[in-house]
Amino acid sequence: MKGDMNRMVKFGVILGAICLTATLVLAATYEFTKPKIDAQLKTEEQTALKEIMPEADSFIEDSLGKIDYFKALKGKDLVGYCIKVTGTGYNGYIRIIAGIDTAGVIKGVKVLEHYETPGLGARIDEIKTGEKEPHFLRQFTGKPAKEIFVKENIDAITGATISSAAVTNAIRDTVSEFLSKIKK
Repeated sequence: MKGDMNRMVKFGVILGAICLTATLVLAATYEFTKPKIDAQLKTEEQTALKEIMPEADSFIEDSLGKIDYFKALKGKDLVGYCIKVTGTGYNGYIRIIAGIDTAGVIKGVKVLEHYETPGLGARIDEIKTGEKEPHFLRQFTGKPAKEIFVKENIDAITGATISSAAVTNAIRDTVSEFLSKIKK
């Protein structure tokens, strides 16, 4: 009985050592790759800014409460804002940048990251053959951000109503909150 107990303690110590080693390897890998991942995300973000606000030649990052955004400038003139938006879709977060002019009209929308179901919710940023931008996101351009609603002036993606509503609601709510704060 004492031998069995010693063997269990020995196996427990070995298992603990394996878990500790695996944890340390994962932590080291995370610390090593994090700067590279962050740099890649910044590059994608800068590309998105230029796509949704092509008339701007510079972007100044700022925040207003919990809302992160960029002032879009042409020379020294403010031409609009690019607002970071996060929605909750069917399978997790959807990170978006929405560009608006100074009156709150949407100039463009770009999905930076999502975890939606391939073939369904993932179609929020799908570009069809022969097109240059995603059909779903193209619907937002030219509409006042405060007035976008699925089934009213935004068509949901068939089979992906949750994802469609998540993007629409997140943009409308975040931009509306931003506009109410920026005008104070």
